[in-house]
Amino acid sequence: MRRRDWWWITLAFCACRNEGPAPDLFPATMAGGWHRAALRNPSISEAPDPVPRTAVKRWQAANYEGSGKLEARAYELISPGVALDLVQRWRPSADTVFFYRGPYFVVVKWQEADRKSLEAFVRELEERLGKPNEP
Repeated sequence: MRRRDWWWITLAFCACRNEGPAPDLFPATMAGGWHRAALRNPSISEAPDPVPRTAVKRWQAANYEGSGKLEARAYELISPGVALDLVQRWRPSADTVFFYRGPYFVVVKWQEADRKSLEAFVRELEERLGKPNEP
């Protein structure tokens, strides 16, 4: 068999690999005293944020109550490069924080939340997504 034939066989096997399950980003309780009120796995077309639909594999949204109310949305994208591009182009808005880890882009919006409990929530969410991005 020629080297070129082996290359095509390897490529076919790589294309058939199963993607692992998404990490459990939004458990029933989170650091800072937050308790999940709702969890949704909507279709890509229902995404409220200006995220390129063709770059989204799946997304999830959760509402939490604690020292206030917050909504967190996590988008799994086709590559970390797309997530980085979103972070660089995203327009900041009041009572909102956004970040990326690997292929995930996350938006957290809150209402009247205690700063320390909000920081604890975001920190745990970042930890659930794994190691920080390398520059």
